[in-house]
Amino acid sequence: MTSRYVIPTTRIEAFSDGVCAIVMTLLAFQFKVPEFTPGAGMNQHVEELLGVSANFISFIFSFLFVAVFWVNHHQLFHSIKEANRKLLWLNIHLLFWITMIPFPTGMVGDHPNVPLAAISLGFVLLMVSVASYLVRNYSYNQAAKANENTSAKNIKEGSLQDIVAIILTIAAIITTVISVKISYIILFCVLIVFSIPHRSEWKKLINNKEKNKL
Repeated sequence: MTSRYVIPTTRIEAFSDGVCAIVMTLLAFQFKVPEFTPGAGMNQHVEELLGVSANFISFIFSFLFVAVFWVNHHQLFHSIKEANRKLLWLNIHLLFWITMIPFPTGMVGDHPNVPLAAISLGFVLLMVSVASYLVRNYSYNQAAKANENTSAKNIKEGSLQDIVAIILTIAAIITTVISVKISYIILFCVLIVFSIPHRSEWKKLINNKEKNKL
């Protein structure tokens, strides 16, 4: 009887960590140094500095979005014992869309009030959310891969989190027809959704704190 070949998740985690680190670095290149007018007063220099504030805000948002996805990715692969070829490609699909984030981030930084720029950012974040759902759903639905410590409730909460983010991102894209600012607010809500720990994780943290007090 031949043994089943098992692919460890360590290579996936290392490769994903490297890609996310590079994307975060590339986001910093979206910064633009303001062209200060020689001999101008402080007030004018402040106005010129505020003129590139959109680049800074879009950088912070995109940086946090990548960071949140990295945290979720890290937690997910710590609940998986092994991988297979399909999971490898699903993860590469996720990383592809993450590497696309700097492009729309640059457009939003340069043209924050242009609907197409907001739509481009929303579309990329939508595809990241969809890719994340596919990775999570495939991983958790494979009985051979699910860690014994991963509860069904935790799996359900993780999938629901991705679905809510997908719905909100679609709403943000559609809302650009009405207001670009509202679209950005909805995208910020997507960031909050991914940042909220699962209810089961909160209970685990509370239980651990109570045990430490005893």
